[in-house]
Amino acid sequence: MVTKTIEKIKPTKLGNKTVKKKTSAKESLDSMDAMFELAAETFRVMSAPMRLKIINSLCDEEKNVGQLLEEIETTQPNMSQHLNTLFKAKILGRRREGVQIYYRIINERVVTLCRALCTQIAIDSDIAHP
Repeated sequence: MVTKTIEKIKPTKLGNKTVKKKTSAKESLDSMDAMFELAAETFRVMSAPMRLKIINSLCDEEKNVGQLLEEIETTQPNMSQHLNTLFKAKILGRRREGVQIYYRIINERVVTLCRALCTQIAIDSDIAHP
């Protein structure tokens, strides 16, 4: 069996210049596969309603665990587990101030995705959305 390589010209940034680099169809497919893997991982991390609540709560400002627990009904260990998952996925950042740990959104694309999806679901199902 003969495998045919199809070459594509792909613009690439090199300093201030854009150069055209030849990429094969296989490289393009590998790139697409990597993109789909990252997208699937993002959806997996965001698949828990508790994590969506946390992201929603942190959209406008950073908060510590106590502040999050005042807004979201759950236990402290459960909250910490979800925060850690979001942190490891590079969706949240954190900083320590004394004994408090403050969390903030560091991946704005996730916020945009959540808002778009939740707004559309609310529109489609007549659910009030803030």
